[in-house]
Amino acid sequence: MKSLFLLASLTLSLSAGAARPQQVDSTGMAGDLFDLRGALDHFRNAKDLEAFEKAVNTDANKVSNLDLDANGEVDYVQVHTLAEGDARIVVLRIQIAKDEAQDVASIQMERAKEGAVTLQIRGDEALYPEGTIIEPSEQVKEGGRKGGGPLAPPAQITVWVDVWGWPCVQWCYGPAWWDWNSPWYYGYYPPWWRPWRPWGWNAWWGFPRPYWGWYHPVNVCRVERAHNVYMHRRTISPSLGRRSVTQPARTGREIDKPAPAREIGKPVERERMKEPSTRPERKPATQPSKNPDRKAPSRTSRPPRQSPQKSPAPSRAPARPPSKR
Repeated sequence: MKSLFLLASLTLSLSAGAARPQQVDSTGMAGDLFDLRGALDHFRNAKDLEAFEKAVNTDANKVSNLDLDANGEVDYVQVHTLAEGDARIVVLRIQIAKDEAQDVASIQMERAKEGAVTLQIRGDEALYPEGTIIEPSEQVKEGGRKGGGPLAPPAQITVWVDVWGWPCVQWCYGPAWWDWNSPWYYGYYPPWWRPWRPWGWNAWWGFPRPYWGWYHPVNVCRVERAHNVYMHRRTISPSLGRRSVTQPARTGREIDKPAPAREIGKPVERERMKEPSTRPERKPATQPSKNPDRKAPSRTSRPPRQSPQKSPAPSRAPARPPSKR
């Protein structure tokens, strides 16, 4: 009886450990606060993009923990679309200000001639390390290793998954897909959405995530056409790079507020060349001159100006010469 109890406890502990990510490495970037695997799992289960946007912004699903505008509340994630040929891109974007936005990630899809669809989700390079790609995969048993013979033990290999059977993928390639974008924008959000304070690090990564085993990081891009389409239309925030977007605290629910952005002032040389806005006052008369030993001459000591003297008029008129007769 005791052995059965220990076996049951061990089974429960192993299942609980499998439901959580075994180890989460911190990259020090803001992308640590957005679960790409969680977004991909809800995309798999959503019936359309409207349902997918709602799932990403639901606190209970633990997909987003981002606060890019540093107001102490998690930001609303919008869903936008791009299309060209057989390529489909679903963009996850946050509106930081009225005229400023930043892409978080993009779900990139390509459809082959036989109907199979390849899908990958890529984190934006402003929030994630370069080349952060997650794709759905599954492990299947192979009859034997190549060159190992028929008696070789079965090997576990990871293969890519055709996602055509996902309802949201079929909706994306259907007639309702074209040019679908989120109807919500900055300052105008759905009535069901209530922003929450960001979770602390331990609490955020302590939630069970049973879907982690179905999605794996890869180092190769399998959707080159879709990626090229997206890169030409990528949206980045010009001020995000000057902000200190940090991870939440390791303990508790509160998040460390990022440091305010430094004001980028003009160079000193430009300030010196800048004309003053008002004319400076004249120096007072009592201000000493540059050479203190030299005294300025007094106005009273200057001799009076003399008017030019006229030549005296002759006392007698000169005698006329005698006239000739």
